[in-house]
Amino acid sequence: MDERGYKENLRKMILEMAQKELESYVSQKGVQKYFEGNVDKIISENIKKLSQGIGSNKTYLRVLKKGAHQENVSSVVKVIKSEDLFKSKNELIKFAKHLGINASMKSSYNQTLRKVANHIYSNKDEYSKRYFSYKRGSDEYILEPEKIKTDLIESYRSKTRNDMRSIARLLDLKVEDDDSAEDIRKKVINYIMKEKLVKK
Repeated sequence: MDERGYKENLRKMILEMAQKELESYVSQKGVQKYFEGNVDKIISENIKKLSQGIGSNKTYLRVLKKGAHQENVSSVVKVIKSEDLFKSKNELIKFAKHLGINASMKSSYNQTLRKVANHIYSNKDEYSKRYFSYKRGSDEYILEPEKIKTDLIESYRSKTRNDMRSIARLLDLKVEDDDSAEDIRKKVINYIMKEKLVKK
């Protein structure tokens, strides 16, 4: 699949996931336009964060993605062992703890390896849905569409919050830092209604 194919698949997946969020907004067309216009930017920001991230985290994602598509535990073991990072028992234990597996230095390397492989294999359905393999040029990134969707929604909320703050400032209305866009909108509407009543 070419880069455009990966991009379109990921884009479509995230927009479909974000559809449910539209129901909670008054101006659904406006939100949809924002999502469609900004999804590529949010995907790029996630790729940038991954590029700047710690090497071990990239390895974790790669192993979880590959491991989730294996047919048995032994194949998952091979995927883990193929990574240089996991030649060390210490790094393998760190990975196990990252996955929420109870692992200690008292266990042998092979016992820990088996525990991790069993965990990945037992949760393969969840991991295969959670991660998306995205190729850009010669680089491959393992992205989390759910996280990108959350970032996209938060980006919209932040924009609307800032827009509403600007309107409140124009009306000399006091707003709190933790007020949501909806809170500020209510204050603005109440203020306008009071002003109208006073003038009447």
